[in-house]
Amino acid sequence: MNVQDIFAEDIGSGTPLVLVHGFLGLSDMWGPQVDFFKDNFRVIAPALPGFGKSHMVNSCDSIECMARAILNLLEKKG
Repeated sequence: MNVQDIFAEDIGSGTPLVLVHGFLGLSDMWGPQVDFFKDNFRVIAPALPGFGKSHMVNSCDSIECMARAILNLLEKKG
């Protein structure tokens, strides 16, 4: 899996707030929360591999794989 292929909305500044959608969900579901928090936080809402705007990335077969994908993305974003 290539981290740069994972879509993540990244908006605002300040303390990071990471919003992770559930299984079969989409990062778009966080729209109202992103709008609310973006003025006070750096909101990062990734689309998990295989879902939504990350649908071209091979999906994960475990929660551990999804967690690694998110941690890798966050590390890359600093």
